[in-house]
Amino acid sequence: MRKVITILLLFPSILFGQMHIQSNALVHVAEGANLEVGGDLNNRGAIQNIGTITLYKDWITNGNFNGELGSIQFIGISDQLAPTGVLTTSELIINSLGNVSFPGSDYTVTDRLELRFGNIVPSESTRFVLGQNARVLGGSVDSYFEGSLITRGSGIKTFPVGFNGVYSPITLLDVFGLNTEIQASYSRENPVDPVPGDSLLGVSHRGLWELELLNGGTDVTQIELQYSEEDLSDFRIFNNIRHRVNAPAVAYAFNPEGIYESLGIESLVNSDTLTYGTIVSKTPLSFTLGQKVYLAMALAPRIPTDGLYYIPEAFSPQASDTRNQTFRVFGEGIVEQGFDLQIYNRYGVNVFSTTSFKEANENGWNGENQKTGAEEPTGIYYYTVKFRFRTGLPVQKSGVFYLIR
Repeated sequence: MRKVITILLLFPSILFGQMHIQSNALVHVAEGANLEVGGDLNNRGAIQNIGTITLYKDWITNGNFNGELGSIQFIGISDQLAPTGVLTTSELIINSLGNVSFPGSDYTVTDRLELRFGNIVPSESTRFVLGQNARVLGGSVDSYFEGSLITRGSGIKTFPVGFNGVYSPITLLDVFGLNTEIQASYSRENPVDPVPGDSLLGVSHRGLWELELLNGGTDVTQIELQYSEEDLSDFRIFNNIRHRVNAPAVAYAFNPEGIYESLGIESLVNSDTLTYGTIVSKTPLSFTLGQKVYLAMALAPRIPTDGLYYIPEAFSPQASDTRNQTFRVFGEGIVEQGFDLQIYNRYGVNVFSTTSFKEANENGWNGENQKTGAEEPTGIYYYTVKFRFRTGLPVQKSGVFYLIR
């Protein structure tokens, strides 16, 4: 005869120091209830979960689990072990001071994956799936997915991946297809020296994303990458292309040893350009079933037809790269006549001004008060800039940037 233990909403949270479920027992966690296990959860029987299971240590099981409508939380103070085998849950929350290992064959999160602290580490053979309607919340350098992650369905699909302390999520901005399954992973180092195509100055060897359409079909989609700890001035293979202005770009190849081509850049935010930022490709990426696509950060010439400008969000007079030691206005097709740049500190005091685009572009502001010669301190500064492109198009912009000492 099976022994049944039910955790009800009448007792919204029940804490066990360590829990052993015998082979003839069934534990049922009702909706709204929370089963907290401070030690190991050893399941030799069965668990039905439509509430919440909170685990402080390992989950060891050779029994069965039904939790498609429930939530699972890992909130330990050291590395934790998820159950082996097959597991489906509505919500999975990672808030652990260690890594949470998922060594089983198949895991599915149908509604919400929340990454607060600690990394998800699957085995090489693990199939870890985010369902068609699954949302991804959180994700940071302190909490990411380290391995191959699969998403199903259409819409905006985010892979909160990272590796070896680097968080580098990838987002597909417009997946549209039938029975679509796409897998993504991130590794910190390209196994070979990437070769840039004719449209690229160089391709980074410091980060590599891998995408694969596992099932179904999809239309083309733009790519959003978050990159960090890069150096887009240091390439192992460099193309000597004559240019005046360059910018980061998303590059792709069909194998790591292949030639990388540019997907361009539509937008770049929260960036110092060369080492970190969030970039959206200009050209959408297309997928072929079963064919892997490799993505990397690259640097490409920017020679726009109508004109281009870029204003950085930070600079440091002590930067190791001399190009980042002054605050400069970058652009193509900007005329000298009518140019005006004004910089103010947080008290509204004007610390730098120029009416020469050449001076703003080649020299810029070095962080000293233009009138007194005194060094301005670390902090937020404000700018206004006015200019006109050769085409006659006027630009007037104001914003903020950081001076870092």
